[in-house]
Amino acid sequence: MGPGFVEALPVKKFHGVGPATSAKMERLGITTGAELKVQSLDFLQQHFGKSGLWYYRIARGIDERPVEPNRLRKSIGAEDTFAVDIFDLNVARQEMSALVAKVWRHCEGKGMRGRTVTLKVKYADFQQITRSRTASGTIMAAADMEGLAADLLEPLFPIPKGIRLIGVTVSGLEDHNIDTREQIQLPLF
Repeated sequence: MGPGFVEALPVKKFHGVGPATSAKMERLGITTGAELKVQSLDFLQQHFGKSGLWYYRIARGIDERPVEPNRLRKSIGAEDTFAVDIFDLNVARQEMSALVAKVWRHCEGKGMRGRTVTLKVKYADFQQITRSRTASGTIMAAADMEGLAADLLEPLFPIPKGIRLIGVTVSGLEDHNIDTREQIQLPLF
């Protein structure tokens, strides 16, 4: 399935292809991974210099960067796209609460806690906004996370256009699996 996915992917979605490179590729008639894949290495290097080799390889699914499975996680989040656009604050709040619960369960399972809650909203016209709030200390309860997310959601209402997607993320993570209680010293007899 990998090659088919890469071939169907718009070049602007490829890692390392920004707006300027995407526009240049479009001028050259390259808009998808399949169109990028048919280009020769010489052609890509002629038009994109040393980055040409990178584009040649990623169009073929070749990425030699090492996988770092044990890197520190920076955030935990969840989002949901709705079949019917949301216009009502109470419905949006219910959906947001379910996402907070999902994120909190993941935090609990990983022993992680964070300080910053981010709310993502995508409207029916695909306009996307994000709002964040950082707590003064580590968020230690799901209710606190939900309160911060609600504080970010409520000012958006009433809304002129429906909400298609809501996402909730917590970041500024700390590992709370480690027992940080102080060891007491007992005298030896």
